[in-house]
Amino acid sequence: MQCLIKLETPEKSDAKMELIALVSDLMPQGKPKYLEVIKYPMIRQLIETEGKKKMLAVLVLMIKDFCSSLNVVRNMNEDQMIEAAAMLLDECENFRLEDYMIMFSMAKRGELVKIMDRIDLQVITAMLDEYFTRRKLAAINKVDNEINRLDSIGNTTRQIENLHPDEAKLAAAGNGISAAIEALRVGLTDAVKNEKE
Repeated sequence: MQCLIKLETPEKSDAKMELIALVSDLMPQGKPKYLEVIKYPMIRQLIETEGKKKMLAVLVLMIKDFCSSLNVVRNMNEDQMIEAAAMLLDECENFRLEDYMIMFSMAKRGELVKIMDRIDLQVITAMLDEYFTRRKLAAINKVDNEINRLDSIGNTTRQIENLHPDEAKLAAAGNGISAAIEALRVGLTDAVKNEKE
């Protein structure tokens, strides 16, 4: 957050390089780590600790940085940037600032929507929708991969019957661990469903 605030100071170049380094950590080799951002505080938590006005200002700076990175015929004016930041703040749900950093970085590269001759609230809304879809898909894929991994282990009941009693106890303990992992999978699936709502 501090590097975004520094974008409005005389040390703008240093702040921009710091921001680029931060985005590079969130997107190694240009590939976003959607599920890694969960370790950062949600925007709604930051609103409680930092205040809504400060968070709005940070989002305005993020949008201003985004707009200054693109050459378009009709760019956003200050009022439009404030309105877009307010929309992002209202729509944030479980988003983090890092989500928006990834989103704007992807948009600068043309990965979310095709930006023609203008940037406005409609374009930013389309970017947000596409980013949210990709982020949700990454979470669903992670759950599916875990299910497939567990399914590949298969049923060990028949194998246990042919084992030495001590080995059978170990295998039974492994089944208990598998059951715990399955419960975790169900919990993750429920969390993803709740996030959709």
